Amino acid sequence: MIVNNYTTVQEVSKITKQSTRNVRRIINRIKDEVDNKLLFKDEEQSTWNIHRDLLCKFIPQRIRENKFYALTIDPCVSFSEKDLDEIMKYVIDLMGNTPTEIHYVVEQKKKAPYINHIHCFVKCSNKRKLIQNFRLAFSTVSYHQSAIFDLESWKGYITKENNEIKTIKN
Repeated sequence: MIVNNYTTVQEVSKITKQSTRNVRRIINRIKDEVDNKLLFKDEEQSTWNIHRDLLCKFIPQRIRENKFYALTIDPCVSFSEKDLDEIMKYVIDLMGNTPTEIHYVVEQKKKAPYINHIHCFVKCSNKRKLIQNFRLAFSTVSYHQSAIFDLESWKGYITKENNEIKTIKN
């Protein structure tokens, strides 16, 4: 039985869950330090062959656990909480096959208590498409998005008025 002890850049990328560009960057950094038998370039096929013993060098040093970002949506028109729930479901439907997860709270404004706005934290690989869908669903909307460094603090902030966090996924 023949065992292939070498992997390609694409295989290492899938194993370590990082981009092929980053794998090639690591190869360029370590190629002078390791033996040519463990890491070499096949000139005929123009591919890198990486021995399985070197996989530990490609494991990311920092793993981001928090993949959410904060989003505050301020509709310019007054919507009831039930209407906002329906609009949020519509936005998820518009996302199609793009994996999207929205956790949100509907809150009344302090200055205009009859107008609701939404605080949420979102996990989505295509932010641009999500924002376009929000603009389509609300017609006139202002929004603010930012990175979340402490998810628990953000959850505490959006539930400050004892609001329940609603979750929708596709």
